[in-house]
Amino acid sequence: MKSLLFSRCILLLLLFYLVPLTLVCASNNDQPETVYSVIYVQKPNGWYISQADLWKAEIDKDPQNADAWRNYYSAVRYARYTETIKTKEKRERLREIIDEMGRAIPNTYEYYYLKNKNDGDINNIEYLQKAYEIDPDNPELYSDFVGHYEFVGNEKKMEEFLDKWYTSQELAPGLLHYNYNVLMSTAKNAVLFTNGDNDTYPIWMLQKIKKVRTDVTVLNVSLMMAKKEYLDRKLREKGIKLNYDELPAYRTQEFVSALGEYIAQNYSHIPVYFALTLWGEYFAPIKDNLYIVGLAYKFSTERLDNTALIQKNIQNFRLDYLSFDWYSENYLATSLMHKLNLNYVASMVSLVEHYYQSGESDKAKFWADKALALAEKAGYDEELLKDLEKKGITLK
Repeated sequence: MKSLLFSRCILLLLLFYLVPLTLVCASNNDQPETVYSVIYVQKPNGWYISQADLWKAEIDKDPQNADAWRNYYSAVRYARYTETIKTKEKRERLREIIDEMGRAIPNTYEYYYLKNKNDGDINNIEYLQKAYEIDPDNPELYSDFVGHYEFVGNEKKMEEFLDKWYTSQELAPGLLHYNYNVLMSTAKNAVLFTNGDNDTYPIWMLQKIKKVRTDVTVLNVSLMMAKKEYLDRKLREKGIKLNYDELPAYRTQEFVSALGEYIAQNYSHIPVYFALTLWGEYFAPIKDNLYIVGLAYKFSTERLDNTALIQKNIQNFRLDYLSFDWYSENYLATSLMHKLNLNYVASMVSLVEHYYQSGESDKAKFWADKALALAEKAGYDEELLKDLEKKGITLK
């Protein structure tokens, strides 16, 4: 059994830019409210438009209000959010706001922070450094430093900022638990393709700070597609040398899946995995050779008994946090974690099917209850129940 229709329909978007986890404040439509990242809090489009107007009014009253500028920028950015990436007009509007900030509140943390986010480059951290000089204890800066130093190959500085980040306790613990279990889904000496911040930074933190599964090499798609030299360095550390003539054009969507297949074929001693959180377009050409084995797909040209691998891997998972996640009810990361944890459902339902068919109803119910609890938190319990019914599984 390779995968499950239910789980494939809800695999997660991976998100860039983690923000400190803070309690959500009560809403008052007549007052400007903090505009959090859409990673954690998503509002109707009209809300962002309204907040942009409210925060602009605050700026008109006090042009030196740095907090107002930050929220105004965020509200404009998240209104019709897809336009931020796709349309030139939206990008130009955001750049105009940054320029206006530069005239109104130059040399402030907020200006340098947003200047880096809007115009920054992973090779150039000039504005990130300036923000850091003003507020070195603000953990929202650390992820960008980690990404930069990983990209340029400065492991010492990378570890320094991972340690600062871990010590700050601002990274959602659920992300560490989840990514610990991603690592436990892989075999020794694996290569693991990941998508964005939330399936990459926590793994680096576990590996560099806690020395968990340092044998696994992480290939973040965004970074590896940014510069050949970076990809070559990461693979060279694994003893892998590429012949680009045997692969699709670099930076194309097809390159990712072809690279995974290339490694598996030419370096058979290195297992290849794709995080469940990776965008499906990246591995679509090889989907028939991917098997869910926990929180990752394992690539194999030979048929795998992936249920047996799930049974093996899940024994090493940390799952208590799924049931006992203290003090998290009102945190900004709550919605993110509920959705991210849906990725457990595929493996759990695989176990439900296995135990149901083998007559072990108690074990089948155990995993069904866990899967349904996760689905309910994310609002997908009805879909999961229908999926189980289609499979002929009825449990009391």
